[in-house]
Amino acid sequence: MYPNPSLVPAPSVEPSFSVATIKKLGIIILKKISVNILIKMAINLPKKISANILKKFGINILKKNRVTIPEKITAKYHKKQFLYVLLGMSFAGFSQEATLVGSVVEEESAVAISRAIVAVEGTPFAEATNDSGEFEFTQALPEGEHVVTVERDGFEKVFFLINVVDGKKLVVNTVEMAMTKQEKKRRKKAAKERKSKIKDAAKEDEKEDKELAKEEKKLKKGNKGLLGILKKDREPDVKVTYEDVPEPNEEVEAQEEAPEEIITPLQNKYAAILGAAPAQITNLKLYEFIDKWMGTPYLMGGETEAGIDCSSFAQRLFIEVYDWYIERTAQKQMDSEATETWSDPKFLMEGDFVFFRAAGHLGKKITHVGVYLGNNKFVNATSRTGKSGSAGVKISDLTDPYWKARFFAGGRRINTNG
Repeated sequence: MYPNPSLVPAPSVEPSFSVATIKKLGIIILKKISVNILIKMAINLPKKISANILKKFGINILKKNRVTIPEKITAKYHKKQFLYVLLGMSFAGFSQEATLVGSVVEEESAVAISRAIVAVEGTPFAEATNDSGEFEFTQALPEGEHVVTVERDGFEKVFFLINVVDGKKLVVNTVEMAMTKQEKKRRKKAAKERKSKIKDAAKEDEKEDKELAKEEKKLKKGNKGLLGILKKDREPDVKVTYEDVPEPNEEVEAQEEAPEEIITPLQNKYAAILGAAPAQITNLKLYEFIDKWMGTPYLMGGETEAGIDCSSFAQRLFIEVYDWYIERTAQKQMDSEATETWSDPKFLMEGDFVFFRAAGHLGKKITHVGVYLGNNKFVNATSRTGKSGSAGVKISDLTDPYWKARFFAGGRRINTNG
C-alpha cells in the first residue's frame, strides 16, 4: 500500500523566515516553548541583546531581526517533550504536482517506525509509514506553509513546518520520535518477560530431552533377550505400512466462469438518489444502515428510532458501519485529535464528516454534522424540512443554497485512539 521510494538527499538550506512566517511560528510553536529555547534559536541576533531583553520582547525581536534558523532544530518543551523540526522553503499559489516523502525512526535506536500517522494539518491528507518507516504523499498538496504532525502510540507527537512549492518534491530528513516514559517501561517489562520465557523454554527442552533419552533406554532394554543377546525377529509395537500415491489427474478442469455481478434493489434505490451508477454503491453495510434509519424523526438530544439528532446519528453510523466509537456532539467530533479537517468540499470522500455552523457566523461553533456519501450528497438528521417537506434522517445536497451558506469544514477520521 505504501511504496518504498528511493529517497534523495534534501538540499542543504538555512532558511531566513519572513515576518509572516515568524507570526505563524509564534502562534503554532513559539507560544509552546520556553524562553531558553527562544534564546538558542535566535542564534544570529546581535550579541548586545541580552537574555533579559529577549525574555521581555522575544517574539518582537524575532520579527524585527528576520532570524535565520538552521535546517533542523530539536527542542524539548519541559514535561511535554515535543520535538519541533523546522524546515524552510519558498511559498505561493497552489501545487498540482508537489509530493512529500520522508522516513520516521526511533530517536534512541534509529529503528524504523511503521504505522506512524503523518498528517498535513488543515488538509484531508494523511499517510501511514510502511514497514521501513517511510511515507509518501502522492496527492497534490496546497502550496504554501503547512504544519505536519507525526503520531504513533507510545511516542511523543512530532511537529514540523513545510513550504510546498509548485513542481518540487519535498524530501524530509529523517524524523526522530522519542518514546514516552510509559512505552519505555512497557518495553523494559516485555524484555524481562521474554527473557523469563526463554529461560523457561530452555528448561522445558532440557526436561523433554531427558524424557526422550529415558524412553530410548527402555526401548533398547526391552529389545534384548536373555543374557543381553539382541532379539532378531522382535516386532515393533508401532507398525508402519506403505501405500502407493495415485498419479495426479492430468485432465484440465474447465474454469468456472466468473458469476455475473448482481445489482441489488438497495443499490438501484440509492444510485438514483445520488445520481450515480448502481455499481458505484459498494458499501452495502453503509446503505443498509441509512435505509434502516431513513425517515426517522428529528429530536434534539434524541438517540433512538423514536427521534434522533444529527450528532447521535453520526455517532451511531460510525459505530455500526465502521466499528469506530466517536464523540457524542458535533463540536467534539470536529475538535477531536482523531479528526483531520479542511475547508474545501472538493476533497470530500464517502464516510467523511461535513460540519456546519449558523449562516453568517464567523466563529468555529459547530451547529450541525452529517456524513458525506458522494456527488455532493450527505446523509444527516436535520430539523430542516426543505424541499422534501419533512424533517428527520434524509439525504441532503451540499449545493443547496441553505447548506452551501452554512458549510464550515470537511473532516476525516484517521485515528480512533484520539
